[in-house]
This record gives sequence, structure tokens and C-alpha cells, in this order.
Amino acid sequence: MSDRYDLVILGSGSTAFAAALKAAELGKTAVMTESRTVGGTCVNRGCLPSKNLIEAARIYWEAQHPRFPGLGGKKLELDFRALIAGKDEVIASYRGRKYEAILGESDKISIVEGRAALLDPHTVQVSGRSLVGDQILVATGSRPAAPSIAGLDRVPYLTSDLLTSEEDLELTLQPRSLVVIGGGYIALELAQMFGRFGTAVTLIQRS
Repeated sequence: MSDRYDLVILGSGSTAFAAALKAAELGKTAVMTESRTVGGTCVNRGCLPSKNLIEAARIYWEAQHPRFPGLGGKKLELDFRALIAGKDEVIASYRGRKYEAILGESDKISIVEGRAALLDPHTVQVSGRSLVGDQILVATGSRPAAPSIAGLDRVPYLTSDLLTSEEDLELTLQPRSLVVIGGGYIALELAQMFGRFGTAVTLIQRS
């Protein structure tokens, strides 16, 4: 059995939702596929969770290191697991209002969970269903790529997905020490965040 749509979208992040909303505005039907969590990278494991925890780290750090002369520093109590739980509540609320609510409000936009495979230029198979679309949009975003470093496959390591919400890779315990490979802006943001929380951080950058 095949389900027909005007637009079949691989992914359910911000780009996918923008396209689905535009299609619905034009009177077209759209279906998205998602193998992880609805909302994609930004809301679940990127911008929103990182900025939430970065702000918490700033408050924690500045309480101990006030910028103004005459102010004594104060070490706040730190419950890392509670911070993560609070971050997850923020994400769940935002995802519910900005993404999941759209699915309940529109009769032209739907989603199918599972890993998608293209069968031909107009057919996507996911979770035992064939989704046929006049147009196919690939909006799957990206995933961290593990560098070719000798021995990396034999040790546990994290990627930038460590801030993910409600997925298997979520980090709930604060590491005592952390080596960050790379010196880009995401690496520096995470290094500063963990450093401000008290984790001993070492940055490794080849250039």
C-alpha cells in the first residue's frame, strides 16, 4: 500500500517544518519522516540545549568571580543531573509548542517515525509504508563525523550530541575531566561551559 502526498520530506527539523508549513499554506499535503526525535538538531541537541546550559554555567561561574570590586564571590551548589533534567523540561516544552502542536493543528501535515529509504525518485519507504510524493525534499541535517584518529574506536567518546534530549547519548553525569578535540566555536563553547562547571578541560587543536 502506498500513501500519496504532494511533498515527502526526509527529516523533521526546522527546515523540514518550514517546508511543510509552506506546502500546507499553498493547499498541499506534506509528510515528514524522522528516525530520531521530532524537531531535529537545533531544538533537541544543538542550539537550545547548549545555550540553556551555557547560561547556567555563566551564572555559576560569575557567582564565584564577580566582576565588580567589593563583591565577594559565593560558590553555588551544583547538581548536574538536576541541571540536565531542567534543560530537558525546557526542550520538551519548546518542542511541544513549536513543533508537535503543528502536527495536531494541521490536517495537511503529518509525520512517520522510522528510518527512511528512497526507492525511486518519488517513493520513500519507512516503517513498512511507502510514501509517494510529487516532490521529495531531503532535510536530514547533519551528524558529527568521527575523525580518523588511531585508537578512537577502542575508547568511549562523546560528540556534540552529548547535549541531546531524551535520546540514548544524553550525558547526565558531569565528567571530572574532558579532552576536546578541535578548536572551533562549538568546541570552545562546550569547553568553556564544562570548565566553568569545574570539569578539567584540555583543548587539542592541530592548527
